[in-house]
Amino acid sequence: MRLAPLVAACMLTGLTTGQVCTRPEPPPGGMPTQIDLFVPVTYSDGYQTYGSLIRPLAPPPACGWPVVVFVHPLGQSRGFDLPQQLLIASQGYAVWSYDVRGQGQAQALNTTHPGAGTTLWGAVERLDLAEQITFVANEPGWLGQLDGTRVAVMGSSQGGGHAWNAAAHSGQPVGAPGRPTVTFPPIACAIATELVADPVDDWLRGGAMFSSWFLEAISGSYTGVPFDAGFVQTCRSAFLAQDPAGLAATFAAEGRRCGPLLANSTVPMLYGHAFYDAVDGPLAGLMRMEAMTAPHRALLGTVGHGVVDNVGERALRESLTLRWLHRFLWGVPNEVELEQPYVLAEVPLRDADRDDPNWRWSHAHVASALTPASSARWFLHDDFVLRDSAPGAPQANAVVQQTIDPLATTFTPNNYLTQPSVRDLTNVLAVCPLQELVYAFATTAETQIEASPTLHLQVVPDQPSWMLAALLTVQSSEPGAVEALLASGAIASRTSTQGLPEAFDLRLAPVAMRIPAGATLRLRLRNLWLREAPMVRALDAAPIFGDFRVDVVHGAAPFGSWLDLPLKPVQPRLVTDRTWLDLATPQPILGTLRGGSARAGFPYFAAMGLSGHQPSIPFLNDIVPIDGDWLVVLSAASSQAPFFSGLLGFLDAQGEATLSFDFSTAAPLPQILNGLQFTFAAFVWDGPWAPTGAAANPCDVMLR
Repeated sequence: MRLAPLVAACMLTGLTTGQVCTRPEPPPGGMPTQIDLFVPVTYSDGYQTYGSLIRPLAPPPACGWPVVVFVHPLGQSRGFDLPQQLLIASQGYAVWSYDVRGQGQAQALNTTHPGAGTTLWGAVERLDLAEQITFVANEPGWLGQLDGTRVAVMGSSQGGGHAWNAAAHSGQPVGAPGRPTVTFPPIACAIATELVADPVDDWLRGGAMFSSWFLEAISGSYTGVPFDAGFVQTCRSAFLAQDPAGLAATFAAEGRRCGPLLANSTVPMLYGHAFYDAVDGPLAGLMRMEAMTAPHRALLGTVGHGVVDNVGERALRESLTLRWLHRFLWGVPNEVELEQPYVLAEVPLRDADRDDPNWRWSHAHVASALTPASSARWFLHDDFVLRDSAPGAPQANAVVQQTIDPLATTFTPNNYLTQPSVRDLTNVLAVCPLQELVYAFATTAETQIEASPTLHLQVVPDQPSWMLAALLTVQSSEPGAVEALLASGAIASRTSTQGLPEAFDLRLAPVAMRIPAGATLRLRLRNLWLREAPMVRALDAAPIFGDFRVDVVHGAAPFGSWLDLPLKPVQPRLVTDRTWLDLATPQPILGTLRGGSARAGFPYFAAMGLSGHQPSIPFLNDIVPIDGDWLVVLSAASSQAPFFSGLLGFLDAQGEATLSFDFSTAAPLPQILNGLQFTFAAFVWDGPWAPTGAAANPCDVMLR
């Protein structure tokens, strides 16, 4: 193997850009950077804050450096995640970050300003963001160095909300009370992590419940962040009146909802979220995203609030972020928008693996995280068994009943909001005991899930206000195994009619997991929406402050209750020990092919290429997700030491194999490869050289 074919392949396969202003090739380790640390900015209402600009310490290209606006989480400052800001800048971008209203150094500058408090990414913060972008694009000291026509907005948590808003309002008029309306600057792309598109979807849960995080925010728990008094009062009044629907209408009238605008937005959106995020789950964000017509991708895994920050998952997100920016700010044709739109990290069932920050998670690449290709229907029976057949005989209803201790006179919305001891979980469970129904079945073979389950419930409530939470859990048959939450959700009403049957379809958040044979899957229906392990046990939403009873109806469709569960045969998974490769000093890449226990001893092959996932290669009965370039031909099933090892063989007794790709002897690799990626793929036969088999997911390692 020679270096020349690598360079030639890049040129011949169209992986370099032909645009007039091309992205400069960063040197090994990226470009050195410079920073303007204290840049004062004043908004149209007189509010003052500071921003910082990090850009390459190199002559800018003729078109200037594209601008990436980096927005920090709630309660942080513009220096948040400085390593990521420096990484992005070193790859050819100007990164602008600023202290969001009410946070960072802006607090001390505006102690007497009437608009000093945050409204949690409302109209005020949206207009602030628009004015920030306009400021950067027109600052005289940077003219000719920055390109204000190529702007991305990215951020996590609070910053993710800003990124969603930027995508929704790009090119649209935006305003805030007492300030002039402006046109939001056009956005080339957005990257939002750790927050759903419309936070109201999470805060008010369909207009029927109040999320626990939202209540903590408006109760004063965030002591380091000043909140806007009017915003807090509006929210508190709605909770005291137990009127989530009314508050949802108020938020809609304020222009907080960005879902309809997102559906028509042309801004490419990259979204990242943790399955077990302690603030909000990914479901509402995915529902907004799947309605978008613009290019969009989502990466679901471990990075988020209150979860283990897995090293590999963090690196994968950073690599995908750079590819997104390269594609939509520099025009690099890296096909990132043509790959499967949803990448789901497979949650390890073992606690030790799941909580290990260095554990290499498998990934599923799917066309939709919400609409599975197929699902099996499991009916709820009155003996509390989930069966794949409808009840044939008359069934008795099951009951979930909430009874609040009549002596607990302090258990009221007012005390719940104002006294932390009242909303403490121990107190809630003592005053409002958990009552649940548990349905279960055991798997007979190893299986996997990689999409949203859907629960259909036929219920009969006895009160206008009630709630029914649903938790889907799994427990391995191994001794000492802990029951783990897969997904949860809830239905609720404030306007039901006593004794009148109602039907609900509850979509649960998507999850990906490989489930061993003999594991027990349970559906728990409860009066309280509780998070369970691997999350810290806590209330996901505030309880209903009154007694109620809900009858769950069993029976055949259309009048019974059932769970549509998208279980499917195990697919091979391919993982690597790194997600990026240093071109100057490339280290060996080690891969693991996880074929599943049922494929132990079966033959497999693997390959690598430089041309991405598309167009994929048909092989036997499946499609191998890799473009068949010259490197694929050279590497497929190869054992050319020292470059390739283990690319053809038989899976071991656990159904796994180890692969190696080592280009250290060819170092340094040409810098023209910077920003491209190696793609790895594999295929496992269904038996010794059988005519059928299954392809593994693509696995990318970015080159920089």
